[in-house]
Amino acid sequence: MTRIVIAGAGIAGVPAAYRLKEALGAAGNVIVVSDRDYFHFVPSNPWVAMGWRDEHDIAFPIASYLAGRGIEFVASGLKALDPHRKQVELANGQEVAYDYLLLATGVLPAGGHVPGLAEHTHGVIHLEQAKKAYAAYRDFVRQPGPIVVGATQHASVLGPMYEYALLVDADLRRRGIRERVPITIVTPEPYPGHLGLGLETETRQLLENVLAQSDIRVVCNAETLRVTASEVEIAQRGPAELKQAANRLPYKYCVYWPPLEGIAALRTTPGLTNATGRVKVDSYMRSPDYPEIFAAGACIAHDAPSQTPVPVGVPDSVYAIQQETETAVANLLAAARGAPLQAATFRRAVWLNDLGKSGAAFLAEPQVPLRNILWLRQGRWVHQAKIEFEHYFLNKIRLKSAHGAASTHRIARLMDSLMAAGAGAGRTAPVISGRSLEVPMSVEAYHCLRALADLAGSEPQALAGRLMEAALADAKSYLSEADLEKLERNSRRLLLDELPEAQPGVEFEAGAP
Repeated sequence: MTRIVIAGAGIAGVPAAYRLKEALGAAGNVIVVSDRDYFHFVPSNPWVAMGWRDEHDIAFPIASYLAGRGIEFVASGLKALDPHRKQVELANGQEVAYDYLLLATGVLPAGGHVPGLAEHTHGVIHLEQAKKAYAAYRDFVRQPGPIVVGATQHASVLGPMYEYALLVDADLRRRGIRERVPITIVTPEPYPGHLGLGLETETRQLLENVLAQSDIRVVCNAETLRVTASEVEIAQRGPAELKQAANRLPYKYCVYWPPLEGIAALRTTPGLTNATGRVKVDSYMRSPDYPEIFAAGACIAHDAPSQTPVPVGVPDSVYAIQQETETAVANLLAAARGAPLQAATFRRAVWLNDLGKSGAAFLAEPQVPLRNILWLRQGRWVHQAKIEFEHYFLNKIRLKSAHGAASTHRIARLMDSLMAAGAGAGRTAPVISGRSLEVPMSVEAYHCLRALADLAGSEPQALAGRLMEAALADAKSYLSEADLEKLERNSRRLLLDELPEAQPGVEFEAGAP
């Protein structure tokens, strides 16, 4: 039996565990270890920090979902690795042996190199940070003042920085206090939209226009020197790499993105990581020094594609992380079976950045370097698309094992019969215009709906919509992972076809309430 340990229960670790157990079945013993006992959809953190999501919307205990697939879970983080003995030591003192190890530990904020950053600013890298940021923001709106949203030198999570600033802009406009709140973005990028990738076409133009329309000031080539309880001190790099005089930015509320680093257990393993503690991998997502160790996700080391006056880190996206995970899983299985390994053919960066009720989508393939495809879309559809992607990913994690016991729920039985009969095979899904759909029902069901609506004190149409949404959510939980992915693609296609923002010539308004 092949024994595989996965370190991390996040957006790389859990999908990897699912795929490995499905592929190996009884021939594989898959163990997930994590310092957190819950799964957390990190891209929704800016919404939590704005109060637009509750932590329970995007995080939930993971043990039961892993157990339902025959995967063991240990709620304890890594303390040390011993690659020579092929063993990991956990923080609880337990030692776990492995044949193969997949590292998906994520990263930690590394704000210690900027005095005062950790003490005086808020963050959204982790869920607890986002919750604290929201609590502070609620206090802030009672007595508003200047806001600084920034990123330090070497920071790599820059798309969400712009997203958060524009979410704040939209929220303050809704509250009617935007004119009382100057907003400044501080970024190490040489221009807005560089994002650590060096893109200087549509992304730059889009962001500059959006920020100007939203009256948000941007300070580029900025090195953050220190932070006090009321000021951020920065210095800008000139064209000749000369540092300009320090500039102090006052603030009443401040959110910052620091550089990221690997966890201590990885940094202390000789040859495993780079200087920032991120795991060095080859094109197979395998450690060059330890062939039994693979890695995926934010804990991986990337080389910067270009040099900038102020250092900017290389970003990751959920899409790229899923590709890394698929490559790591495929090659781990190949190694276990003695089969040839396959290098990843490309990597692609995809961001869906919410700008209030609007948004911006960015696609680049391959991610580093950028050569082949550059595609940028803008409009309110992105806000809805990001919601749909959040639902899709969370549903995928909650997806029940195909080998689990059959449910006796009527919706489950209906879905089982439809899928078994291949319902809809060979047909073209109807394109629904608008948001209304005429649904025929039996006389008995019609009267039952009206009676239930009366009992609930609701309009029949409103109740029917809520029941339909609940039924669809339940139905999706019984789809296979492949069918769930098809559903997500079809939903996005229909969304793009429907909305006017998908048509040429439609103007984009950032953060419009």
